[in-house]
Amino acid sequence: MALLTSNRSLSCFLGWYFAAFFLNYPNLSGGGVEAFVSSSTTPTTRHPFNTKPCCPARTFSQGLKASSNLELDTVLQDIQSIDDLMQTYDPILLFARRLLPEQTAKDASALYAWCRRLDEITDDPNADVETIQQRLDIWQRRFEKICNNEPVDDMDAALTECLSRSESLTKEPFEDMIQGMRNDAVLNRRIKTMDELEEYAYQVAGTVGVMLLPLLKADMKNAKEPAIALGKAIQLINILRDASFDVSLGRIYLPQELLNEYHVLEEDIMNYKSSKEYCAVVKHVADRATDLLEQAEEGKKSLPGLGPLFVQIIIELYREYLEKLESFGYDNLNTKGERVRISSLQKLGSVVKAVGKII
Repeated sequence: MALLTSNRSLSCFLGWYFAAFFLNYPNLSGGGVEAFVSSSTTPTTRHPFNTKPCCPARTFSQGLKASSNLELDTVLQDIQSIDDLMQTYDPILLFARRLLPEQTAKDASALYAWCRRLDEITDDPNADVETIQQRLDIWQRRFEKICNNEPVDDMDAALTECLSRSESLTKEPFEDMIQGMRNDAVLNRRIKTMDELEEYAYQVAGTVGVMLLPLLKADMKNAKEPAIALGKAIQLINILRDASFDVSLGRIYLPQELLNEYHVLEEDIMNYKSSKEYCAVVKHVADRATDLLEQAEEGKKSLPGLGPLFVQIIIELYREYLEKLESFGYDNLNTKGERVRISSLQKLGSVVKAVGKII
């Protein structure tokens, strides 16, 4: 049985990548901010990049399958360059990269390529659980080679150089992200507790901020926890936005302990049957996301340049999603498989709110 995974690291990366642009251009005009919001901060968690194949000849996952013993060092890799990855999936990131200082751009792009390719491994709709788990084992070994200065290809070599240049960029967030993907690569995904849900949110989203903060020359002591809080909040909100879609994949991310506490039956959720008890569980998770956004808001001052404005824009955007959920009475099952969305006008309003709070 094929497993369609739904990892979310790349959506968080999209926003943090633009943080590098803001932090390196403190005199950015308002027009630049508008372009950023209209094109890059539309929150996406369901692999927004997987709309077409990465490589015309052979995708990265196909390269993995070409090896009979699943050892990456025996596979002839024909993956295109990082530029081609960005051009295919995120052309606006390619544009932003060209505006960044050379070294910052190079290192951020190396991180992007690593996350992008990890995402592709776990997003093969034709792969079953066992195959995906095997590929994650391979990717783990490949990361160890990167850390041991034994890169397999040019993209890995770029990450090796990135790690060597930044002492504060450790192995931990990379390994945590792999573990988050591994936890997600199962059939009928379930979460037992709220603590487990937050840990998962850190693994697939909070890790992105931890990876990129050293590149942004941020004060790690003061910026790390707010960055993690922001990533976790984004993830929790995106889970609430995607509840109907997740059910279609046999997944329930709401903690089982909360469902039991409110006497919500899993069978009802799988049949898209909402209730006031179910909505109370959604509100519980939404309230936690609100708290995390407030933590991120408190810590935004630790970022240099226009970093605080960037964070405030993201916070206001995701508050709009929470308000949208509230307007539904927290019933996120009756969306006919669609995500909870906000309008372009609401996104623009988020920018105005953010600017007003910073000024």
